[in-house]
Amino acid sequence: MIQTMIDPVATLRTTLGHLEPAPSSSATVPPTLSQIYAPEGHEAALDPERPVVVGGRGTGKSFWSATLLDTTTRHFVAGSYPRLQLERCDVSLGFAGGDSDHHGAPSREELDDLINTDGHPPEKVWRAVVLRSVAAHVDLQVPTKLRGPDGLVTWVSADAARTQSLLRQADETLRQANRRVVVLFDALDHLGQDWRQIRERTRALLQVTLAMRTYRSIKPKIFLRVDQADDTGIGAFPDASKLLSPGSRVDLTWEERDLYGLLYTLLANDVQAAPLFSDMVREACSIVLPQDHQPTLPSSLKDDTGIQAKVFSEMAGEFMGANKEKGRTYTWLPKHLADAHGRVSPRTFLEAVRQAARHRDASQSRRALNPSGLRAGIQGASELRLQQLKEDYGWIEEVISPLADQQVPCGEGELFTRWNEARTLGAISHSNGRFLEPIELSETDNPQPAAILKALLRIGVAERRANGRINIPDIYRVAAKMLRKGGVTPKR
Repeated sequence: MIQTMIDPVATLRTTLGHLEPAPSSSATVPPTLSQIYAPEGHEAALDPERPVVVGGRGTGKSFWSATLLDTTTRHFVAGSYPRLQLERCDVSLGFAGGDSDHHGAPSREELDDLINTDGHPPEKVWRAVVLRSVAAHVDLQVPTKLRGPDGLVTWVSADAARTQSLLRQADETLRQANRRVVVLFDALDHLGQDWRQIRERTRALLQVTLAMRTYRSIKPKIFLRVDQADDTGIGAFPDASKLLSPGSRVDLTWEERDLYGLLYTLLANDVQAAPLFSDMVREACSIVLPQDHQPTLPSSLKDDTGIQAKVFSEMAGEFMGANKEKGRTYTWLPKHLADAHGRVSPRTFLEAVRQAARHRDASQSRRALNPSGLRAGIQGASELRLQQLKEDYGWIEEVISPLADQQVPCGEGELFTRWNEARTLGAISHSNGRFLEPIELSETDNPQPAAILKALLRIGVAERRANGRINIPDIYRVAAKMLRKGGVTPKR
């Protein structure tokens, strides 16, 4: 009988080449348990006592919403964050941007009917949504439907004291039972058709959330995009800083060590790659991984960057060249994936590794990854990141396209000239509702190219250097086919 020899490097490379860069992008679709990695720094993001979580595209807002909403995944992460006692929480969905049958979260169209057609104030609508979410877990005698003369919003609007009294009673019932009800609000950029509607409805939700901070067992939890959280319009009410100030909100970020912890968790949970990855870890740093179905990484592999780097050196080599002059692979990869605020999306990171493993010369290397593959990974990840950016900011196509072949860093005037020549402002303002314009353009009746740059700086697509010149980080520059001396070359 002829035995087939297993090539461990090829097997590991195959697993890396099939990494899933986006395991969950909807609050109603939970991830599988093998896809969940719980960084220590994300505990606050799941804490029911922290009502506002802010994150960029791909940082995990909808991922964690979906994880909290599903009973199985919620109980799974409860083990990683025992202080939060998530196993004692019941979770409902207040809004997620689309049609949903999860305890009756309204769609945007339903909000339009309630607010625009029926004339209900947004605050009353959100009070009703929270009340109905609580009624799914506590026996309350309230109307089951939101709309209509006998609907819950009309019922709430008719008697504010009655509504508050009922919520207080429910809060006490939950407290005595040692339970909490968390009401999730995600994808708030879909609350309306334009920034005026979105701003008004988001502000109302924040006001209701602020008013309910004294409740001990009923906890609204809001996941916001960075641009919404930084929009001064949504915080235009007294004490908004108690929710939105840097010390109050939770910023959902991924440290370098978290990205590698995620990668190593996925490898340890993969049936084919787990034994090979375990051998690699043992050889690199003498750590023995547990062999159960869903092993928990040792804390050293999650938190010790020195040990993580040793493992990645086994996988990709230590340096991007013959020596440290070109950079170390472990730090080089996240550095070139970061936006202007230093943030790296886990989806982008996994996509870069996936593309690196699939690079045409990967099979000729004695390691699963190599420097030329990592450079190709940046190209592929940049294309994915720019596509994701277009989904959140439809106007970015009009802004980025005229900048092809522009070398950065450059003076802001060079960007303004290109946008003026391409009539970018006009293209954005005449989009016919295809996308929301940048918030900065909605703040004035006569926007100038400087407003576009301000928007790019805010969302991390551009950065202003100390000398005043403008730079575009590689994660956007490469796919935009912009140039930088000594940088990763764009695809042609």
